[in-house]
Formats: sequence, structure tokens, C-alpha cells
Amino acid sequence: MQAGRGGLVGDLAKGAMADRGFPRDGDPEAVRKRLSMLQADGDMFEALDEAELDWASY
Repeated sequence: MQAGRGGLVGDLAKGAMADRGFPRDGDPEAVRKRLSMLQADGDMFEALDEAELDWASY
């Protein structure tokens, strides 16, 4: 749903769509683990933090 969003969260969502191993039903920690495993750029961890804050405030 966030793939059309601009900024880092949108980039993270697009990357998640392209990654067949992405934990789609996982919690943020599962996503962090996947990002670590893939040696993702630090910006993707920042995007995850931003998305998690947005979700928590919803």
C-alpha cells in the first residue's frame, strides 16, 4: 500500500514488493532481520523506523 508513497518509506515498500523473501506478515523485527541479512543501506533501516512510528501513531 505504501509503494506509491514518496521518500524512503516508498523506496522500502518498492523494495519489499520486489523481494520474494520479504516477511510480508512479519513484525518490524523480522523486517530488520531481513534488511540485515541483505546488508541493506542504512536509509532502509531509517525508513523502517519511520514506517513503524507512523503505524504506531495510527
